[in-house]
Amino acid sequence: MLRTGCIALACGALLGPLARADSIPATVLDPNLQVTTFLSGLSQPIGIVFLAPDDLLVLEKASGQIKRVIGGVVQSSPVLDLAVNSNSERGLLSAALHPDFPEIPHVFVRWTESSTGADSTAVADVPLLGNVLDRFVWNGSTLTFDRRLIAMRARQTGNIEVPGHPGIVNPGENGNHNGGPIRFGPDGKLYVYLGDLGRRGWLQNLPNGPFLTAPFTDDNFGGPEPDDAHLAGVILRLEPDGSAPADNPFYAVGAAVGGEVGANLQKIYAYGFRNGFGMDFDPVTGALWETENGDDAFSELNRVIPGMNGGWIQIAGPLSRFAQFKFIETTQYARALQQVRYPPTRIVYTAAAALSRMFMLPGATYVDPEFSWKYEVGPAGTTFIVGDALGEAHNGTLWIGSARSFQQVGGTGGSLYRFQLTSDRLHVDVSADPRLADKVADNLFRQQKFEGTESESLIIGTGFGTTPDLVQGPDGNLYVVSVTDGVIYRISALP
Repeated sequence: MLRTGCIALACGALLGPLARADSIPATVLDPNLQVTTFLSGLSQPIGIVFLAPDDLLVLEKASGQIKRVIGGVVQSSPVLDLAVNSNSERGLLSAALHPDFPEIPHVFVRWTESSTGADSTAVADVPLLGNVLDRFVWNGSTLTFDRRLIAMRARQTGNIEVPGHPGIVNPGENGNHNGGPIRFGPDGKLYVYLGDLGRRGWLQNLPNGPFLTAPFTDDNFGGPEPDDAHLAGVILRLEPDGSAPADNPFYAVGAAVGGEVGANLQKIYAYGFRNGFGMDFDPVTGALWETENGDDAFSELNRVIPGMNGGWIQIAGPLSRFAQFKFIETTQYARALQQVRYPPTRIVYTAAAALSRMFMLPGATYVDPEFSWKYEVGPAGTTFIVGDALGEAHNGTLWIGSARSFQQVGGTGGSLYRFQLTSDRLHVDVSADPRLADKVADNLFRQQKFEGTESESLIIGTGFGTTPDLVQGPDGNLYVVSVTDGVIYRISALP
């Protein structure tokens, strides 16, 4: 089965050239499995795409290069070299093959453009709409540009004063919350995960934007309505040519609104997300699952339905834990939720009030996460396992990587998580640990991020570093991309 890659770092993490391999060895905790190094010596690998069983493409975040690996050997020339801005979570992010590849030889690439024409790490060296999705043609040896499908917000200018709101500015620009995964669904449509990019408008459940007084904009480029500069915190659903499918949940709404905003509403599959790096489709039901990173409170695992409103920024985690969300963000950490124009003190006092303040497009539905961690643990790359190559017990399970390494944060950093689903595959099966009956892993031993209490039955591996992509190869083995280790690990069954 050919699987495609996802991307990135998380929680505002900055990966620079001094990043080192994780400080503990990669270990898989199932005694029937083994971990080996499949490929090493890479520069910030962030995703892989299998062309054939022994032929794959490797994406490098900061070099902007896609390299071909045949028989375990990296070929001398890249098949594509893009001028990327790799500040923070930007860069070459993900790729996906057309469902009918190679008959239709299209390869879709998500990346962040450098405005200088060369690779850059400077935060301001990016066009306003610099997060782009392009389609390339594979000729058997190289990728040739075909067309741009969509250009999305990249530059975060929350440090620039908005007229009418003097002094309400961030200390500096940011380069995070780009999201990154792209996946083709079983319906043949292309799904694109775009983080909130620090925006505070309609799609972040703020119908009047972040300010309490007029002018009611999002930033110095306008908003809060989702024009091209404010389309953020969404999962898009596109045709392979970049157009909006007519059966998208807000297609009719967008047609009624019209213009740039209406055209963007037509492309939205779900909204109200903060940021995430993991997304995959259940091979049995076709349902879309994604991971979402919290600020300080409540990492999430969501089963996404058409028209879903994930609740951000009014809430993170389940409604039943709303008081804890507010306490952690306003009292325990008391940070700025990245954008000082909407400080934590603006969080309301009850779950009912949070629901009442959400921006609900016609037909939208708020949905609680299927699973949460009380404190942020940084979930990342996500994939379902198909078949028995890793053993019957793993068939149909959902595996999730980490957005921080153990070396960076200790605790659960660098871990791999494995989830069983219920028999109807609508929910996670938490029967192995009665403490998880509420579908929340409470970090009880120490009330802090990356603490692993109540995650013991979920962790299947440790020491893998920051793992933005997990891909099951055509051989049935699981390939784990570690951007911090510069390694692609392979998990396989013991002989």
